[in-house]
Amino acid sequence: MILDGMPGRVEKNYPLHQLTTWKIGGPAEAVYWPNTTDDMLSVWKCAQEAKIPVWLIGKGSNLLVSDEGLPGITIVTTSLRAIQWGEYSVRVEAGYTLARLSQEAGERGWSGLEFARGIPGSVGGAIMMNAGAHGGEMAPHILSVTALCADGEIKKFERSELEFAYRFCSLRGYAWVLEAQLAFSAGNREKILIEMRENLIKRAANQPLEDPNAGSVFRNPPGDSAGRLIEAAGWKGKTFGGAQVSNKHANFIVNTGKAKSTDVLALVDAIQRDIQMKFGITLQTEVEYLVPNS
Repeated sequence: MILDGMPGRVEKNYPLHQLTTWKIGGPAEAVYWPNTTDDMLSVWKCAQEAKIPVWLIGKGSNLLVSDEGLPGITIVTTSLRAIQWGEYSVRVEAGYTLARLSQEAGERGWSGLEFARGIPGSVGGAIMMNAGAHGGEMAPHILSVTALCADGEIKKFERSELEFAYRFCSLRGYAWVLEAQLAFSAGNREKILIEMRENLIKRAANQPLEDPNAGSVFRNPPGDSAGRLIEAAGWKGKTFGGAQVSNKHANFIVNTGKAKSTDVLALVDAIQRDIQMKFGITLQTEVEYLVPNS
């Protein structure tokens, strides 16, 4: 098999619910944790030649995985954590934890990622969805992104070559982030760390961190809040199977213990139809769904 003898961790028939913050997902045929981007590229190329499907997972936040599991090879980037600090800049691989990067920048007195201190994803995933919180987002801090494109080419994209919007990056569906270069500005270390602590306190107060979830399920429609609409429509606390609309924040769906992806999808669909009927607004999801043949 392609993964035989490859450096890095390999697991067969691995339960994907162990790799997602929602704690949902069936078995993966094979999971691979590459130690280097070269190892990842080698496996990807071999899989393409053999027509074996490849899936990419970072820290598994903002992700819903099918109950059927995934065929082929699931690559997990969490071991790709090389980092090189520059002068108010950093070059960092995709698997580095965004929250850790935010904290380390703040410890240096570098400003820019204060908003990201509580975001549980990886750098690669954060770039792919232009992650944001507390009025900040990734896009303004990106200098360049090196990515593996669908045609097998590794290309470095300057910021001017990329398009970003609310929870959108033009690389999505076309390439995988391998590493990025981010920029910071000089700041007051004490003020930066205080702001990050305050953001963490707000997050704990307003989000159901005690329950398995994938963050905000729906994008905020222009000029409004998805959570406000869902709460106004009476969905807080409602369940489908093991999935429940959080009583703490209506834009979060939590796993009460044995939720399946089909439970979440049924709840999402019901909410979308109800919000459309009551308010004439189409809610779009910001959660990525990995399903065979997708």
